[in-house]
Amino acid sequence: MSPRPGRVAVSLAPGERDALARVAHDADEPIATTAGRLLRAALADHGALLDAPPARRSGPTRARRAKAAASVPAADAIERLRKRYPADLRHAPAALDADNHTAEQLAALAAWRDDLDSAAEPNPREILAFGHELRTTAAWLQDRARRGR
Repeated sequence: MSPRPGRVAVSLAPGERDALARVAHDADEPIATTAGRLLRAALADHGALLDAPPARRSGPTRARRAKAAASVPAADAIERLRKRYPADLRHAPAALDADNHTAEQLAALAAWRDDLDSAAEPNPREILAFGHELRTTAAWLQDRARRGR
């Protein structure tokens, strides 16, 4: 029987944690798996002789992940909003399927932005109101991230 892998706690700044979450999301794997993979790669780059990585735990099947992604309201619109306002939405969770409240808030903002973009001449007051709400949501997301949700 092989020894159980050890655990190490690592402190990250909010921006570093968000970057790690995005890399994990892009790799479609848990954050801890991505962190371990990146750490092993850095150690190997520095000449460390490493054991084989721990066996991967089986995560949700592709079908369950696809169903969860489909359950997020307006997932495509939310992703467009993230790309348009990356600094403001940097604290939004990478996977929204487990956080319906945040998904609904971001979907509402995305729908509002789409309405503004589709208007022939958007009302300047609406644009200002959207900006205010975006900043309020960004502060709320940052506070949640700081508190660890």
